[in-house]
Amino acid sequence: MFIDLSEVTQRLRRMSSEELDVSGSYQSFLLDLIREGKDTLVVDQVSVWLFDDISDPKKLINVANTQWDNDLNAEDYPVLLCDEYPNYFEAISTGVSINATDALNDPRTAEFRDTYLIYNKITTMLDATIFKNGIPHGVVCCEGRGPLREWQSAEIAYAEMVADCCSRRLLVNELWTLQQQLTKLAFHDALTGLKNRRYLMDSAHREIRRHIRAGEQLSVVMLDIDHFKRINDSYGHEIGDVILQEFALCCKQALRVEDSLCRLGGEEFIVLLPNTPVEGAQEVAERLRINVEKNIIETAHHYIQVTVSCGVAQVNLAKPFSFSLKQVDHAVYDAKAQGRNRVVVSK
Repeated sequence: MFIDLSEVTQRLRRMSSEELDVSGSYQSFLLDLIREGKDTLVVDQVSVWLFDDISDPKKLINVANTQWDNDLNAEDYPVLLCDEYPNYFEAISTGVSINATDALNDPRTAEFRDTYLIYNKITTMLDATIFKNGIPHGVVCCEGRGPLREWQSAEIAYAEMVADCCSRRLLVNELWTLQQQLTKLAFHDALTGLKNRRYLMDSAHREIRRHIRAGEQLSVVMLDIDHFKRINDSYGHEIGDVILQEFALCCKQALRVEDSLCRLGGEEFIVLLPNTPVEGAQEVAERLRINVEKNIIETAHHYIQVTVSCGVAQVNLAKPFSFSLKQVDHAVYDAKAQGRNRVVVSK
């Protein structure tokens, strides 16, 4: 079989440079590459296998396969254990492609003879290593049925290019995943799991623009746990953290999906209420206050009841959100001055 490396290289380069949605399964962003490999090499099946741990691999996980009709869930991916196929894993670890003309008798692949090759009528294999930072990360496995096949140098080079393209897409997926994690860290409070002040400010600016266009009202509620310093002093900061987590959960359960509950810091929380007039926000705040008061928090050695002081304000859409934050903060101050465990609407 003759392969024009110049032509197929151009196709692979174009495919590997395409913008992809890597937020889905491995199958979705590797499939076009391995289908291209299957057609070009004229083999019966191409699959991608990745090590579970690049530094101390115990198994290979089959993450993409041209034979699959549908995407598999990660927990359903087939696996190969290193201990059961030591010769094959040793061959992969060298980084040298496995060009097994006679897969049933080649010492690198013969371990699969009775468990896989004969049953699936696989006679010949060409496996190219996927690298990550110069270390074997997995393998692209090309399998053929029928007559034995003497793999040509151009075919081996092409299979290695497919493996390199897979490596680049896997790197893009890894970077995307890292970006999502960093974004979550940047906009989430680690203790309560709620959105943080940074998210609140960004979200508020977007909501203000949206509400101006729609002609709707936007309101905000600030909640401040009463005597929280006393709780920390009496029970310790670990119990204080439990109180904050339980408080956040209690409030979240009482809100709509579209409402944004954020932790400002310390014992202060904010709820942004889209399409809500100040009267509706007052009702929400009162419901939150009652729910918090009724929620007895159980710890290892204590049953603790907390209360909350709430301030309510309608967001002034004509001014920066910081203006409305000051208004609702003053309302919380008034609620505390009036005896705590109450709701005060900004004047």
